[in-house]
Amino acid sequence: MTIQSEVFMNPQSDWTSSIDSIVDMGLRHKLVQRTTEDEAFNGRTICLNGRHVLNFSLCSYLGLELDPRLKQATIDAATRYGTQFAISRAYMSATPYTELEQLLDELFDAHVLATPTTTLGHIAALPVLIKKGDAILIDQMAHNSLQTAAKLVQTEGVPVETLVHGNLELLEERINALSKQYRHIWYLTDGVYSMFGDLAPVKELGKLVNRYEQLHLYFDDAHGMSWTGNHGCGYVLDCLPIQERMVVATSLCKAYAAGGGALIFPNEKMHRQVKNCGGPMIFSGPIQPPMLGAAIASARIHLSPEINRLQRELQDRIAFCNHLLRSYQIPVTNSSKSPIFYVKLGHPEVAGEMAKYLLNDGFYTNHAVYPAVSQRKSGIRFTLTVHLSAEDIHGLIEAIARNLSKAMATKP
Repeated sequence: MTIQSEVFMNPQSDWTSSIDSIVDMGLRHKLVQRTTEDEAFNGRTICLNGRHVLNFSLCSYLGLELDPRLKQATIDAATRYGTQFAISRAYMSATPYTELEQLLDELFDAHVLATPTTTLGHIAALPVLIKKGDAILIDQMAHNSLQTAAKLVQTEGVPVETLVHGNLELLEERINALSKQYRHIWYLTDGVYSMFGDLAPVKELGKLVNRYEQLHLYFDDAHGMSWTGNHGCGYVLDCLPIQERMVVATSLCKAYAAGGGALIFPNEKMHRQVKNCGGPMIFSGPIQPPMLGAAIASARIHLSPEINRLQRELQDRIAFCNHLLRSYQIPVTNSSKSPIFYVKLGHPEVAGEMAKYLLNDGFYTNHAVYPAVSQRKSGIRFTLTVHLSAEDIHGLIEAIARNLSKAMATKP
């Protein structure tokens, strides 16, 4: 169980005070809530305190956010349709939505509903799909947005149970137990976990769906989108094509490099019900025209052979980084198959010192502590993009190795 979960379940804990104190400490050490000073971005570096450092924190893994075609599509859409179209989709959608959702249907080979964000997609979908008489099982490392949406369903009388991360044996045990009492059992999890970069056992979960008629799967594959899969369909759908009793939510930000999210359904009925009844689909604003333009341009790239070249470029960097981590014997959570890497350091103060040492050496990384991870699993999270060269990656890993013993010496 994560510390985050422990705080939520302990009525004696003052969650707000705890988080506020931790963030305030990060602010004092200049590790969080920074603002860049660049007049323009190049993807590779950012300017902090008047100094350019290598940026190992971007989630735009394929570098498409700086692609001239996406930028021009944003300009063209703003010129034609304005900066916003301020009306609920329950009444009317801006013209580019038709083309975007048709392209997404083709990309995913499924029924796709574009949403304002991935988080609002969860909040739209789960209360419509999951009803009283169902039960929810959720992986403890599932993204906070999924956990938030699950809590909304819980208020309607649906039980929510948090399971130890990645424990399929426990999952099957709970499916067997709950199937005697509940109509449907929904398992909620990420495809690519956002902190440690590990991958959900999607193929094994597909086998469980075939074995248990009451089991339904709901994946958040925001961090799996674009950099893997046919047409960049993502990690989950590359392992398990969309099927009945399965829904996938993903991001049109991050590696896709536009704005908004997408819900991927196996049938028209689910699509229609969430579009008609999902709260954010009625009451929240839409994806605005400039980002619709970027999303259309990105979809065209995804549907072309070019996406394969970009994926290979990133995979080369991932393989090279794993090789260096092994060579330097860096204590990572796993040999990552994703562009997300996590160096295990244990104590929050050790992670904080390491982040400061790396920044001093010219590398910006993510200082990962509670509530993002358990306090005992604090560390350094870094990501790879095609903006970064082999020399950049080598420099970071060498800096981690050079500073490791010094950082560990700060442990209280």
